[in-house]
Amino acid sequence: MGEDKEEAEGEIPVMQKINIGQRNIIEPIKWTPYTGETVVVNTVIRQGKKIKETAFYEDKVKAVPRGNAYCIGNGPSRKGFDLEKLKASGQTYGCNALYRDFMPDFIFSVDTKITVKMCEDQVGLKTVHYAPALEVNRKQNKGMLHLIPHNPHWISGNAAFWTAGVHGHRNIYLIGYDFREYGEGELNNIYQDTDCYGERNGDTIFEGWLKTFRDMLKMRPYVNYIVVHDDPPSFLHNLQTGTDLSNSRVISYKEFNDTVLDQHSQNAV
Repeated sequence: MGEDKEEAEGEIPVMQKINIGQRNIIEPIKWTPYTGETVVVNTVIRQGKKIKETAFYEDKVKAVPRGNAYCIGNGPSRKGFDLEKLKASGQTYGCNALYRDFMPDFIFSVDTKITVKMCEDQVGLKTVHYAPALEVNRKQNKGMLHLIPHNPHWISGNAAFWTAGVHGHRNIYLIGYDFREYGEGELNNIYQDTDCYGERNGDTIFEGWLKTFRDMLKMRPYVNYIVVHDDPPSFLHNLQTGTDLSNSRVISYKEFNDTVLDQHSQNAV
């Protein structure tokens, strides 16, 4: 973190624009290496004026893309899949309670409760733990958290594929991304009914999560996004909106194993 600065309200440093143009037109992001950013770390009142204190956070991760990016959601569609098979051919991005069973190369949390628990479990000493500025600035994290780069303020799973793009990956696979719950009595999340999760009994398509993914396709048209799912809901076959950029598709776990994971193993021999 760099030197703190103070600015009167209305003079907040210009952050990277998340390419939402006029009339909500999503425009492509030109990829550039991430070096850090200035964020608001505190707000105080002085002489009747609201003052925002800012600081520059240097990127200390300095991630370099290697192979594919495998983003791991906690939807039930990945149940039974061996995540260890992903390590040989790329980098893994996960979220929240995933660390209980599998430690990815990068992990994300945005909610305070799970972030505090992950800091108590010292997840950030075992892998790169990304979180929003609010969580990064808490004293309790003891320097174990990194700022989500140019945070779009999405859910943790979507922040994972956002950051994989920031890191420079061109082939991003989504595993365990269901974008919905399946109803009472069904498995709706790998970690439902556990600490920091609770019951999951909804039968809901998460339209907001789905929209941010569809927006991501437009933001990075030079990136291929592949959803791995054996029984994809119909909306996963209709991810493109407006102009079809041909940068998204859905494949089965068999195809994923045969054409991506096993193929890499054969090439490595």
